[in-house]
Amino acid sequence: MIVTAADIKQQQAHELFELIKWVGGRARLAHTCGVTSQAVYEWVKLGQISKRAATIIHRESDGFFKREELRPDVLIWNEEI
Repeated sequence: MIVTAADIKQQQAHELFELIKWVGGRARLAHTCGVTSQAVYEWVKLGQISKRAATIIHRESDGFFKREELRPDVLIWNEEI
């Protein structure tokens, strides 16, 4: 099966939506990631979380939300988990 850019974008948006539900809202996600609510608003608008925040969430959720699933478009990660 060929994975298209549209498939990846859809997966990212879905994972972000699930993450927001799991965390308990956008404000809590912002607090957990150390960003503003405006940053989370932008993530939702773009349909993807930042690379740095994906790594933070991977750590904070003990791998329940994997950064590779939150951001399948990223091939090289700058930070260790």
